Amino acid sequence: MNLPYVYRNIPWKESVFKQSGRVLVSMEGMIRESRLDLLNYEGSKLSAYHIYAVLKVALTEEWVETLENLHRNRKNQWKAEKSVSPEGEKEYRLYTISQKEPVCSSVITISNNQIHDFSILLEDAAPLLKKIIEDYPPVFLQRYRNHPLNHHLPSLYYLDAKNQQFLKLPDPIQEQRERTQRIIVDEHVFSSGISRAGETSGILETIEAIKCLEVLQA
Repeated sequence: MNLPYVYRNIPWKESVFKQSGRVLVSMEGMIRESRLDLLNYEGSKLSAYHIYAVLKVALTEEWVETLENLHRNRKNQWKAEKSVSPEGEKEYRLYTISQKEPVCSSVITISNNQIHDFSILLEDAAPLLKKIIEDYPPVFLQRYRNHPLNHHLPSLYYLDAKNQQFLKLPDPIQEQRERTQRIIVDEHVFSSGISRAGETSGILETIEAIKCLEVLQA
């Protein structure tokens, strides 16, 4: 008998744009392929500004450190890259070398400041999320959430999390995995901006810098 797919079920609401929804988050790595999944399950798509808060609720307290360690234990060279379409859609890609050929191993898409469903390799999560957090910085410190400089950021005012199980992988997650596999990578993608295996993603430093900036702006 196949084991069920277990996701954390997180309802959310925003106080500014009067939006709400429900996201499912899963981080698996013991039995199946090591992946981080996020699925917009009901309502509006989640604001990219809230990805840090949602992952903190869904995963363990030390989730950032866990993802960074997995990233630094990778065996191959890597490159994180962001592209923007003429329509303003942002695509964050992680390229790696597989059998001497460059491949896109993970991708996260954001449009209208909202994050799309994604399914990425755990070892790719830290560098991709680092780039997203730079572009969509969360408000980390509770006492600064209502600061005037943060008035444009939607405030997440309800979070809860319960487990939800599926007998098979949700279709949107399966579609995202298949889409990533179909991405054709230019052979010159590794001509510049290459990072070696073991190099830091910079996500921990980025988070600390944003926290310091909040204090300075208060």
